[in-house]
Amino acid sequence: MCSIMVDTGSGISMDKFSEAFSATVSRGPDATRIIRKGSGIMGFHRLSIMGLTPSGMQPFTLDDDAVVCNGEIYGFMKLKKELEKKYSFQSDSDCELLLPLWREYGVDMFRRLDAEYALVLYDSASDSFIASRDPIGIRPLYYGYGDGGKIIFASEAKNLVGICDRILPFPPGHYYKDG
Repeated sequence: MCSIMVDTGSGISMDKFSEAFSATVSRGPDATRIIRKGSGIMGFHRLSIMGLTPSGMQPFTLDDDAVVCNGEIYGFMKLKKELEKKYSFQSDSDCELLLPLWREYGVDMFRRLDAEYALVLYDSASDSFIASRDPIGIRPLYYGYGDGGKIIFASEAKNLVGICDRILPFPPGHYYKDG
């Protein structure tokens, strides 16, 4: 199981983010990547299961958009074949198709997913972060608010300890967009 963490712009330093995120490195011991997007930071600890090459490493980007996802998208090859008419893919990872799906369907993409997932994506056009969790809540996602009232998401509550005063589970079958 992988681990994700996203600060949507609370202003925490990269060092503080990295330290908090390191609490879940055991969920994704194969590789770690942390990037800045907009005013936020996105982190991913990888447990290599699908898309085993380095090109399968997240965050995935498409132009200036980015996504991190802890999940599995069932039947993704069918969706990928449809999207290949307009998009080029760099890996065999199921989660790489999330940004093209976002471009095509916006938040309606979540209804199209037969998946277990927790994800956060950065939409550069609106300079905003969108989070979503599968309807059953198989993959964990927590959130809290950092300094300045900006939301921070993480796979485990322990990533948010010391950064957020109050930590809550993200509700299954919901998405967060624009507050």
